[in-house]
Amino acid sequence: MTQAKYFRSAALEAKFFRQMDTSYVELLVADHPKKPHNLVELSEMVSLLESLAMNEQSQPPAVARFIETLTALIMQYEQDIEPDQERSPIGVLRYLMEERNMRQLDLVPLLGGKSYVSQIFSGHRPISKDSAAKLAELFYVAPHVFL
Repeated sequence: MTQAKYFRSAALEAKFFRQMDTSYVELLVADHPKKPHNLVELSEMVSLLESLAMNEQSQPPAVARFIETLTALIMQYEQDIEPDQERSPIGVLRYLMEERNMRQLDLVPLLGGKSYVSQIFSGHRPISKDSAAKLAELFYVAPHVFL
């Protein structure tokens, strides 16, 4: 996608780049950035961000802030389509174990077998409801955080 399509017209694109020193609000009014809802919108926003970031000269504060806004919107979209692994059941379990200086082997007596625990941590096996209940009791959290 070309930047002109992102701006909806070449005239708007030219205005945007001529007015690089305009205020942040004027940049927002000129472009109306919003979180992308599909890969096409994401691609267009990334192209704009790359073109702004390629400028090796010092950016005016308004443009720098606009770049931050675009970056935040892109990150928000990516977070929506690919949630943070640290918030996954295994991520939560790893965090709770790290806080208590525990190792995988420490869970073997609670969960059953070394192989089962290893499969959970490698992602080959989900945490069962029974194991989630046991982990919840051990870490004083609700069982659903492990499911």
